[in-house]
Amino acid sequence: MSQDKDKHFLEPMRMWREWVQKSEKQWSGALTDIMADEKSSKMLGHYFQEWLHAQNMFTEMVGQQLAALNLPSRADVLGVEDRLSGVEDALSTLTAEIHLLKKQLASTGQEPTSSTTKPRRTRKPPTKPASPDKNTTTDDK
Repeated sequence: MSQDKDKHFLEPMRMWREWVQKSEKQWSGALTDIMADEKSSKMLGHYFQEWLHAQNMFTEMVGQQLAALNLPSRADVLGVEDRLSGVEDALSTLTAEIHLLKKQLASTGQEPTSSTTKPRRTRKPPTKPASPDKNTTTDDK
């Protein structure tokens, strides 16, 4: 009994699948015949050229409007993306080199130090070496 119910349930699905397959074959045959004809191929080629020309004009017009409004165009955003990608690549390279240098310093037993030393923060200016003439001071000048 349950097989009869399953048969009736699956029957519309089978019929729909066969219809789709037949339709696909018919459309494929029709389009193959159309594309085999030289006139229709030229017409489609001309249509696509016109469509591309219209799209380019629209893109240019939108770009001009965005420039008038001082907004970035798609090309501007993509340019920034390319430059940012280059900066990220350079930064990752530098980071890798820094880690390598730290490993090398650690393996030799040296501590990484900065090349610039900060001055001591005191209220008094640094002392100057005493001049040979003891009677004159820098305050007298």
